[in-house]
Amino acid sequence: MELFKMAKEAMSMRSKFREMDKKLKSRVIDVEYKGVKIQVNAKNEFLSLSIPEDFLKEKKEKVEKVVLGAFEEARQKAQAVMAEESKKLTGAMKLPGLN
Repeated sequence: MELFKMAKEAMSMRSKFREMDKKLKSRVIDVEYKGVKIQVNAKNEFLSLSIPEDFLKEKKEKVEKVVLGAFEEARQKAQAVMAEESKKLTGAMKLPGLN
């Protein structure tokens, strides 16, 4: 009987993870970093990048550095949202890769 209960809980958890996945995909995060705008969803999928025309006249190294900074900030914000949602789902459970 214990095995049946565990299987039922696993199916419930699987359903919750699917629901969380959909929620993370639909959560859009807008980041502006030194004029560069990036949209990313909470699954850390990049959706758009906007670089001001006048900024492209800057030195290549500066443009690259700012764009990388914008991507890093977007990645960090997406990870924070993902961690927050994971905590809601898992509660006090210690799951590898989610803590």
